[in-house]
Amino acid sequence: MQDERDSRLRRMKWRATGLLVLAGAVYVAAESLRGQHPWLYWASVTAEASMVGAIADWFAVTAIFHHPFGMRFIPHTAIVPRNRQRIARGLSQFIQSNFLTSAAVVQRIRDFRPARTLYGWLLRPQNAEAVANYVVRLTAYGLQALDDERVGNYLQQTVARRLKAADVAGAAAQLLDVLTEKQRHHELLDAALRSLDDVLARPDTQAFIAGEVAKSAPLLKWLSDWLGLKLDNRAALKIVEVAVKKVSEVRRDQDHELRRRFDAFVADFIARLKADDSLRERVHRLRDEALDSPALGRYLSGLWEEVRGWLAAEYDRSPSSLHQRVTAMLEGLGRTLRADREIQQWIDEQILKAAPAIIEEHRAKIGAFIEDQIMGWHEEKLVGELERHIGPDLQYIRINGTLVGGLAGLLIAAITQLAR
Repeated sequence: MQDERDSRLRRMKWRATGLLVLAGAVYVAAESLRGQHPWLYWASVTAEASMVGAIADWFAVTAIFHHPFGMRFIPHTAIVPRNRQRIARGLSQFIQSNFLTSAAVVQRIRDFRPARTLYGWLLRPQNAEAVANYVVRLTAYGLQALDDERVGNYLQQTVARRLKAADVAGAAAQLLDVLTEKQRHHELLDAALRSLDDVLARPDTQAFIAGEVAKSAPLLKWLSDWLGLKLDNRAALKIVEVAVKKVSEVRRDQDHELRRRFDAFVADFIARLKADDSLRERVHRLRDEALDSPALGRYLSGLWEEVRGWLAAEYDRSPSSLHQRVTAMLEGLGRTLRADREIQQWIDEQILKAAPAIIEEHRAKIGAFIEDQIMGWHEEKLVGELERHIGPDLQYIRINGTLVGGLAGLLIAAITQLAR
């Protein structure tokens, strides 16, 4: 591409220069033969004006990038190299203001329709196959790299070190804060109460409770059997009845005392996890004891070996099968996305919502990068790049100057003759 541009620039320079040489040749010939052919006067003045226009425009075009004839003392020449910093800053500001504005980029993204473009890309078999090829190759490399005892030891030590440094108590408190915000935990409590209610209402549960009561109170069972009153069964049924009634009360009454006690207990426990040093120390001691346990180490090591072995076996069975599954998964994802208009709208909305902040955050950085790149170029590279891209068009200025200058000279000569 660069060689092609250089070749085009050279051709245009030769054309412009050739036209100047032609004008000079016409002028010399016309002046030489004008004594014999007076009408050549018109050719002479036209060629003379063409040369003036061509030379003037050659000077103007050359002065943009270079010092004509290397004469540095001529003011306002080599404009681009001398004003490199101003050009870099101006180009950076121009791009930021006209191409990287939030409105322009967001509109471009909106027209691009990311979700539709994504599922269209996924539905092309060649794209899904290309991704699947990368997955298979990455899997093969990963299995080879992970089949090393050092990797397993490193992962185990890293995980353990991270967990030991983690504030488990603080994290648990934050998690419980989220779970209990706006009384979300009451949904779990209600679900537990419903399950407990169902369990207590089952005959086999009641029979089990009766048996446990009898075991726990042998004297009551002996007295019940001696009197024939079956007091143990009645006691169990009474216990179940009271329990079911209490559970139903708590389920129906959102402001029940037991619920308030439950909320107070949870709130107190969260506060202690945040501020009670003794409780936090006990939690972290339990964490350290678990991590230092040889049994846990053996378990994690065995789990790692099983996962790695499963991946290896899955790949060894048929790499092509893995490729087919990944391809089918991606194509299936594309079909699902194409059929679901709501998720397409959601994807587009999320991208459009996040784009302005990202653009504003990085717009100045992109502009600064462009400015730094231009300032980092050597003078010869900057001039060469600009001249390579716009130089051929500038040579048309020389060509037009030659032609327009000639026509202007002819017109001026004609007007002068008419005025005489």
